[in-house]
Amino acid sequence: MKTTKQSVTTDQVIRNEANKVIAALHNPNYPITPIVAESVIESLQAVAETLELPVAKTLRIRLIAIRNNIHVNQVVA
Repeated sequence: MKTTKQSVTTDQVIRNEANKVIAALHNPNYPITPIVAESVIESLQAVAETLELPVAKTLRIRLIAIRNNIHVNQVVA
């Protein structure tokens, strides 16, 4: 997919939402379970793959890490 201003913006929005979920996963004041985090990131990954965004590969890697109980900090550019 050719990178356009719109695709970069969409990529960043998906990345930001994934980072919010990951932050909540490790926040004792607003904890979510790993299964909820997996579900949300899996949905974001599906959208990113459909739109052929670069963040899709990173989300797939983070999803695998969460499923394997590996600490994940954030999705970086």
